[in-house]
Amino acid sequence: MTLTIPPAQTGAPGITPVPAAAPKQQLTQAQRNALWVERYIDGETLEAIGTDFGVSRERVRQVITKIGGSLAQESRQKRIEARQVQAQAVADGFMERYGHVARQIASQGCTRPQTISRLKYVFPALDEDLADSLLRGSNIVFDHSGQNIFSDAVIKAGVYYLVGAELGLAPDPEYTALHLDLELMDELASILQGGTAGDDDVATILGVIGATRHHVAENPATTIAGARYEELRDELVPALGWESRKGSTPWPPTRQTLMARYKLWNTALESMGLATASLGRAPGLLKFSEEDYQAAIDAFAQDMHKLGLHPSIERYENWLAVAKSSGVERPSRSAVRNFFGGWSAAVRAAVVGPSEPGKEN
Repeated sequence: MTLTIPPAQTGAPGITPVPAAAPKQQLTQAQRNALWVERYIDGETLEAIGTDFGVSRERVRQVITKIGGSLAQESRQKRIEARQVQAQAVADGFMERYGHVARQIASQGCTRPQTISRLKYVFPALDEDLADSLLRGSNIVFDHSGQNIFSDAVIKAGVYYLVGAELGLAPDPEYTALHLDLELMDELASILQGGTAGDDDVATILGVIGATRHHVAENPATTIAGARYEELRDELVPALGWESRKGSTPWPPTRQTLMARYKLWNTALESMGLATASLGRAPGLLKFSEEDYQAAIDAFAQDMHKLGLHPSIERYENWLAVAKSSGVERPSRSAVRNFFGGWSAAVRAAVVGPSEPGKEN
């Protein structure tokens, strides 16, 4: 027997149309069977249909096979394919509209929810559920450590504090009270008190930051190497117990956070009025410069983006081999991880051009 679905619209021979909005208990057996076939073609599973009517999935399958035959399966497949095409069109349109800006936001160290919130503020028509689904499945690398919780001022304060710790500077409360921005003091105190720091700890930390600001103003050659910054942070954070009780990223920020925000260590130093670290170069910089590292990850990410591939560390290894065979030498994957503070941080730091339709996910 051949069957055209839905029978209610076609009046197919042998199939009783289902009255609109008819309660299940009022359906005849023929109407119920036709409804099963219609729902199956519409994409529902045998399990879902059976549960709704209080029968086994096998019973539903038997009825659909008997009444619908192969036509039901063919119609179902065509319906699913049509929906997939429609879904892909929606995804392509979304990524073409928002993909590039979302990638740039993520490169600043933002999480997926933070990226969606930023987009929603300036694009009120944005469907947040759709955005979450499509960005989750895209090859955009979002932060997962909450490193974007710090403002620029708080990030800079962290660097000043560790520079002051390295120089052994004593707190300068008078200079701090006169010159530190009140908004910064409020924000930093809130972050520290949300962990384990008391009032005296906050006063000491702010005092050292003020002392460092004063010192830098009088000694413009003051600097700190990225590797040394990370060493000091790793020593001080656990020793002073500043981790948040809620598990958020502790202050001072990691070197990875600064790299995500400023791309290059020297760029971060310059933004804070510190001298660039020309001495004591970080591991991996003896052969390649900071610009070389940035150029390598930019070129790799761009190539993967054009191919619609996720920029994984394994693909970077293959990409290196191809580059080397062409006479171009790039930093190794371990050197890149070390320089940026992790592979995800490296990918987030990559500068990728405008997205191509259909290549984002």
